[in-house]
Amino acid sequence: MTKKCSGCGVLLQNDNIDKEGYVDDLNKDICERCFKLKYYGEYKKVTLDNKDYQNILNSIPKDSLVVYLTSLLSLNLDIINNFNNVIIVLTKKDLLPKSVKDYKLIDYVSKRVNNYLDIEVISSVKNYNLDSLMNKIKKYSNNKEVYFIGNTNSGKSTLINKIIKNYSEKDIEVTTSIYPSTTLNKIEIDLEGIHIMDTPGLISEGSIINKLDLKEIKRITPKKEIKPRSYQLKGKGSLIIDNKVRVDYFSDNNITIYLANNLNIVKAGLDNSKLKNGIKKEFKLSKDKDIVIEDLCFIKFTKSSNIDIYSLYNINIYDRDNLI
Repeated sequence: MTKKCSGCGVLLQNDNIDKEGYVDDLNKDICERCFKLKYYGEYKKVTLDNKDYQNILNSIPKDSLVVYLTSLLSLNLDIINNFNNVIIVLTKKDLLPKSVKDYKLIDYVSKRVNNYLDIEVISSVKNYNLDSLMNKIKKYSNNKEVYFIGNTNSGKSTLINKIIKNYSEKDIEVTTSIYPSTTLNKIEIDLEGIHIMDTPGLISEGSIINKLDLKEIKRITPKKEIKPRSYQLKGKGSLIIDNKVRVDYFSDNNITIYLANNLNIVKAGLDNSKLKNGIKKEFKLSKDKDIVIEDLCFIKFTKSSNIDIYSLYNINIYDRDNLI
């Protein structure tokens, strides 16, 4: 008997309770891991890694339509050029301030990516632009499989569940969570002539999510519209972000920080020892740059400046042109 978990896509098995796909009864539709995650919020790490997930992505036929999802809070665009027919979907628009216009986000991405068919800005939570996205998927799919891909926590499974709910009468649901590696294998869903394939999210090894326990992941993950915090920096000093990251500045600047509303930011002097033993990264920013601390926050700088950043963890911290 070969049967996949309808929640995460892994093959069901009743031989080893410690391995993915375990069920005590092979007639069940979801594995024990998905059941506990869905109903009790209990998360169990998996043995699969990016090599396993990359093999799945490598098996996608070249002529298939790829719906590439990326959260607007991280905006990972690296793997788009690996595919020929791509709709770029910018997710979690509901977390950015309402004043941020879609056309500016689309223009920002279009100037940095060449290989795409279309771009859509959505919020699955708010049902925002889902009709428009579905029309684009139907337009470009040519009755072939449509693969949903993206990094972990990009919102793939949440979007697919909304599509199932809004555009079909099917009583199925894929497992969703804020934790990495929720989807473990391809999940196939036939929907009004569209053959959707949900795929596991690629794990960004440099994401702060991989360094935190479940309680902290919940705490740093924004749940509603972010209220940006603006600072007029004078002279030299430090900003300590939630006791996880320290930003040292050495000249006047105007900055805005986008992060979960419940997290703390504390001003301090350069002589403060907090996090000075952390991992240090130095930046020489030209004007109108962001610093991105992956899956924690991004910081908008308006003037050129030298910045030192100290972190408790070895995580991805990089600069880019201002998104907003």
